[in-house]
Amino acid sequence: MTILKFSLVGLLNTAFGFSIILFALALGLGDYAANALGYGLGLILSYVANRYWTFAVREPMSAAELARFGAAAALAYAANLLVVSIFRMAGWIDQPVVHLVGITLYSALFYVLSRLLVFGDDAIGRWKRGVGVATRRLPEIALCAAAILTLILLRDIPITHDVVWQFWIARQMINGAVLYRDIVEINPPLWFWSAVPIHHVAQWLHIPPLRLLVTAVIGVGATSALLVTHLANFSSPIARLATMLLALWLMVIAPLYDFGQREHLALICALPYAALIARRSVGSAVPAALALLIGMAAAYGFALKHYFALIPIMLEAWLILRVRRKWRAVRPETVTLAVAALLYGIAVPVFAPAFFTHAVPMVQTAYHGYEASWDMMLMRPWFVIWVSVIAFFLTYGGAFGKTAKPLVSTLLIVAIGFAVAYFVQQKGWLYHSVPITGAAALAMGVRLTMAGMRRMIPITLGLAMLALPILLPFATGPYLNFFRAEIDPVLANLPKGSPVFIAAADPMWGWPTIEDHGLSWPSRFYAYWMIPAIAHAEVIGPNPPQLQAMAEQVRTEAAIEIRCSSPRLILFERRRNYTYQPASFDVRAFFLRNRAIRSYLALHYREVRPSPSLHVYRRITAPDPAPHISQCPKFVHAAS
Repeated sequence: MTILKFSLVGLLNTAFGFSIILFALALGLGDYAANALGYGLGLILSYVANRYWTFAVREPMSAAELARFGAAAALAYAANLLVVSIFRMAGWIDQPVVHLVGITLYSALFYVLSRLLVFGDDAIGRWKRGVGVATRRLPEIALCAAAILTLILLRDIPITHDVVWQFWIARQMINGAVLYRDIVEINPPLWFWSAVPIHHVAQWLHIPPLRLLVTAVIGVGATSALLVTHLANFSSPIARLATMLLALWLMVIAPLYDFGQREHLALICALPYAALIARRSVGSAVPAALALLIGMAAAYGFALKHYFALIPIMLEAWLILRVRRKWRAVRPETVTLAVAALLYGIAVPVFAPAFFTHAVPMVQTAYHGYEASWDMMLMRPWFVIWVSVIAFFLTYGGAFGKTAKPLVSTLLIVAIGFAVAYFVQQKGWLYHSVPITGAAALAMGVRLTMAGMRRMIPITLGLAMLALPILLPFATGPYLNFFRAEIDPVLANLPKGSPVFIAAADPMWGWPTIEDHGLSWPSRFYAYWMIPAIAHAEVIGPNPPQLQAMAEQVRTEAAIEIRCSSPRLILFERRRNYTYQPASFDVRAFFLRNRAIRSYLALHYREVRPSPSLHVYRRITAPDPAPHISQCPKFVHAAS
C-alpha cells in the first residue's frame, strides 16, 4: 500500500513538476532553469503529501528529518540532472522527453531513499549506517564525482588529427572500404578495428563518434584508477583517495593534447595490469573474473603497438625474481594475454593480409624520414620530468628491492618498457611520452604515501617534482592544430562535400580540418609521410631503387586520385616540416614530374595567390564525370 500511495503522490508530483517545466520552457527559461523550478516547487508538495499521507508520520517535524529529506531529494535530483546532461551532450537540447526520462529516475530513486532513510521504520539508524558506509567509501565517491566532472569539462575537447583519421577510416570500413587496400595506412589494424564498434554505437545513439570516444575513455580511465587502488589495498583512506585522483588525472587529464592516442589508451590498460602483478607478488588472492578482465584490457593495450609487448614480459620476469618457486605461469591474466596474442596473430594475416605485403615494406623503405635527432628527442619538457623521477628514487630509494612497495616497482617497470618504445621509435613526439610520464609519476605518488616519506624534506621535494607532470596539461593545453589559421581561410568558401587534394608530408594540413569543414578527402593516403625520406635520398643520397619505385608509385596514384575526384582545390606544401627533409626539395615539382598531373592541372586549374606555406590551385572547369575504373577510391565524407 505504501508504494501505491508513493506512486500516486509521485504521479501527482510528476504531473505538477512536469507542467511547471513545460511552462518554464515555453517562457524560454532553458533546460536547467526550468528543471530547477519544476523540482523546487514539486519538492514542497512531495514532502507534505509523503509525510502525512504516504508514510503517515505522527511525530513532529524535526530539523534532522528535513535534512534527511533534503539530502534524499538532492541525491535523486543529481541523478536526474546527470540524465539531462548526458542527453544534452548527445544533442537532445530543450526536449520534453528528456525531462520525462529524468523525472522517472528521480521518482524511483526518491522513493527508495525516502522509505529507507527519511520516513520509514528505523530511518535514523539506516541513515547513520549509510553515512558510515559513505564515509568509508569516500574515495570511491570522490572518484565518481571527479569522473563526472571530467566528462562535463572535457566532452567537447578538440581531438588530435591522428584520432580523427582513425575514425575516418572506421567510417570508410563500415561503408565497405578495405584497410591497406583501399586506404594506405602503415600502423597495425587493431586501433582502427576498435574504432568500428564505437562508430556503430554512436550511429545508433545519433551522437558524434568522437564524443562517444571521449565518454568511453573517461569511463575506462576512472575504472582503471579504481582498479589500481583496489589492488594496491591501501590501509589509509586518505592514501587511497589521493592515489585514485592522481591516477585519474594522469590517465585522463594529463594526456589532454593527445586524447585517445594509442599511447594514451595503452597507459590506461597497462596500469591495472601492473597493480595486478604487484598483488601477485605478495601472494594475495585476486578473483579470477577480475584478473580476466584486467588481462583483456591489457591485451588490447599491449597489442596497439608491437613495441609494447616487452612490458608484460618485463613484469613477468620481475614477478619470477620476486616469488621464485611460488611463481605460476598459468593464471587468468597470462592465459588471456596468450589467447589474445594468438587470436590477433591469426586475425591480421586473415583479415588484413596487405598489412604485411604492403604496409610493412613501405615502413621499411621510407618511414625513417620522420625520425628525429637525439638532441630533439632529449631536449623535451617531459624529459625533465623523467630525470626528476629518476633523481628522486636514486636519492630516497624505494624503487626496487625487498623493501620497495611492489606497486611502485611494477609501475616503474611499465614506465621503463614504454621508455624503450619511445627511444626505439625515435620520433620524440609528445604522445609517445604520455605512458612513460603517467606510469613514472604514479609510481612517485605511491612512493610518497609510504611511511618512510613522512619527513619534511622528501615529502616537499617529492610533491614539488610530482607537480611537474600534474601541471603539464596546463602547458600543453588541449589539441591545437596550429596550421588552422592558414588552411581555414583557404577552405572557407567551399561547399560541403567538395573534394580537396593536399600534397603534403604533414597530416595537420588536412586533418582534422577536412572533417570539420565537411569536405571530401579523395586520397588513399593520410599524408605523404614518405616525402622526407624521398627528399633526403634525392638531394643528399643515396637513393635506393626501392625508394625510387615508391616515389613513382606515389605520383602515379596521386594522378589517379586527382582524375577520379576532380578536386575543387589542389594544394602543394611549400615548406618543410621535418628535419630529415632538405629545405631545397620542392614538393610541387616532385608531383608535377608526372605528366598526367601536369597536363590535368594545366587544363582544369588556375594557380591563385599562395598562402605562406601552400601553393593553391583552384578548379576553373566543371567537375569531370567519375571514371568507371577500379583504381578510383570511393570514400564517404563527414556530411554524408
